[in-house]
Amino acid sequence: MGTESHAVIDLDEDRHTPVLGSTGSGTIVEEGATSVVDEDADLGDGIPARARRNGNGSITLPLRYPVTLTIKSATNGTRDETYAELTFHRLTGADLRAMDAASAQSKQVVFLARSTRIREAVMNVLFDKMDGGDLLDAGNVVGSFFPSGPKAGRFT
Repeated sequence: MGTESHAVIDLDEDRHTPVLGSTGSGTIVEEGATSVVDEDADLGDGIPARARRNGNGSITLPLRYPVTLTIKSATNGTRDETYAELTFHRLTGADLRAMDAASAQSKQVVFLARSTRIREAVMNVLFDKMDGGDLLDAGNVVGSFFPSGPKAGRFT
């Protein structure tokens, strides 16, 4: 695992941070003096090799770079939560409706928050602190729930 990232979240605060997009990538394999890019790496339904399917149909993705957030709440006080893995669930019509209603800057956050069932305020900060490779893999996992949809980590 890499180094942990740490952030503080105040759940009683209503600010939202803009979200940047992500791009696809392949695996580079060194072969002698040349580099070969394997675009089909980890394509098993778009799920990275380190992810695991659960009995209830969800998929758990261990993060390469865990993130620790300090969560503040009037009802639960202050606590640290470390996100070393995310569990993704199939999206419902209500989830898709929420994504459609979100602003262009927050669609990716809503997409991941709804699938992982993590509060949007928490996912907003978690998203910003996550490693780009982990975000790409997360997009691939959610995309795998849509058999005819994009499989390259693209967010809808």
